[in-house]
Amino acid sequence: MSRGAFRAAALAIVLVAGALRVAALDAGLPHLMTRPDEESIVFQTSKPAHGIWDLEWAVYPHAYVYLCWGWSVAGVWLEQRLGLAPAGAYEPILHREPARILLLDRVLSAVAGTATVAVVIGVARAALGDGPALVAGALLATSFLHARDSHAAKPDAMLALGAALVLAALVPLARRATLGRGALAGAAAGFAMAMKYPGVLLLAPVYVAAVAGVPGRGWRRVVPGAAVVAGLTAAAVFVGTSPFLVFNPKTRAAVLGIVHVVLPQVYTTLPPDAPKVMGYAVEQYRTWWRGFIYHAVFSLRFGAGLLATLAAPLAVGWALVARRALPVAAAVFVVLYYVTIGISPAMLARYMTPLLPVLALLEAGAAAALVARLVPARRGAAALALVTICLAAEPTYRIVAWDRLAARTDTRLLATEWIAGHVPAGARVGIAGTHYWGWGAPQMPPGVIPIGVPDQPAALEAARVPWLVTHEHTLPYSGVDPATFAAWAPHLRLLADFDPFVPGRAGDAVFEQSDAYYIPLAGFSAVTRPGPQVRVYAVE
Repeated sequence: MSRGAFRAAALAIVLVAGALRVAALDAGLPHLMTRPDEESIVFQTSKPAHGIWDLEWAVYPHAYVYLCWGWSVAGVWLEQRLGLAPAGAYEPILHREPARILLLDRVLSAVAGTATVAVVIGVARAALGDGPALVAGALLATSFLHARDSHAAKPDAMLALGAALVLAALVPLARRATLGRGALAGAAAGFAMAMKYPGVLLLAPVYVAAVAGVPGRGWRRVVPGAAVVAGLTAAAVFVGTSPFLVFNPKTRAAVLGIVHVVLPQVYTTLPPDAPKVMGYAVEQYRTWWRGFIYHAVFSLRFGAGLLATLAAPLAVGWALVARRALPVAAAVFVVLYYVTIGISPAMLARYMTPLLPVLALLEAGAAAALVARLVPARRGAAALALVTICLAAEPTYRIVAWDRLAARTDTRLLATEWIAGHVPAGARVGIAGTHYWGWGAPQMPPGVIPIGVPDQPAALEAARVPWLVTHEHTLPYSGVDPATFAAWAPHLRLLADFDPFVPGRAGDAVFEQSDAYYIPLAGFSAVTRPGPQVRVYAVE
């Protein structure tokens, strides 16, 4: 393939990736809680805006919050220069228009997701050749889970970018392991760690590549200096960008608390000053192998597609058998990461997102090797294109359907707009149906006072509210007990009903039960719009 043809094809793939990640980027806005954790990250940026660098918050590394803050400040400045945002400092705009800042942070994830596709194409070309590079780019560009998570103001897309950058640094490191190349690989791993804690697992493929890059035998190959420098560099980047996670005892204990929840097998006791980590509906004693099954038959099955999921272990096997430095290092990371995440009782599909760039590269390499073995050279390009279409067809359909659904107005927004037009300011409105998470409830318009109504027969009378809003869904975080509602029913008159489901098909949509996210991963035709079913009643 000529250089011009390759560049044109690569550019087309990157543009497709960008389009799929930018479409419906404003899903659910201005409701701040349509995707869990986003609003927490957005409001954490007010601290560095005040010069407060110790966030005393450990859900994600502080460096990611700092990055979101810097990106949003630059975005607001640019919007102001273009006349798209009101004049003023960052923090007043944050509190007056938080949805504006949230959208900017989602743009950051979309840019990171698109950049990851470009990096993977470059890495695959350097290590495997032109054909596998385009295949890897196409597989990642159309990856449903990667594209979906590139829509969220969360660090999953940034961690995936970090994984791709580490792969890029491993190409020269595996050829010759110098201290400088080790430092470069360590800096890439440190960036990934600074975005999300599991990035530390990327040090394993760095070590493998460093070993491959040392000629001869002996202890110098077992403990290569490049690997030592990489580890020290990664630690320096992480500590330098999130120092208070290490040096503040309270925050350090919170990090240990997160590790205990996500990986309770690591240790069974916590320091006495470690806070309890809320937010994960996990079973501490769940069967240890359950996560492996979940991420295979749910996370990857719906996130990458059935054929790509079936091909994943074959691609890892090809990498280990082929014994080429970069594929072996990538396969080591896939196995280590999958095992680490698989033994955790905290199971969420988005935990697989950082694997997808690496799997795309391995599956592209395996596909090219298979085609080269079975198909005559003159038909190789067509056969490789056909394999790519087969692997990418399902996730492409899924992300296009997701984007179309996410672009429609959320039921929570419809309910908020109805309340704003029918309920006077200063009124008290009861909210019922919230279980554990609060993301299913619509936000009240300014001036309307929300009153939580417990799921108990006597709670409605005790609340003394003239209006009641309920939210219900197949997810366990929204719903009113039928017995409770039967006790309330004589006092309720239905005013508005915002139902996201096609009648009789609620059970056909596939939602992740452990994630309070009201957009499905499959069965899109059973849903007309995002959100739970929201009803507004007059209380009489």
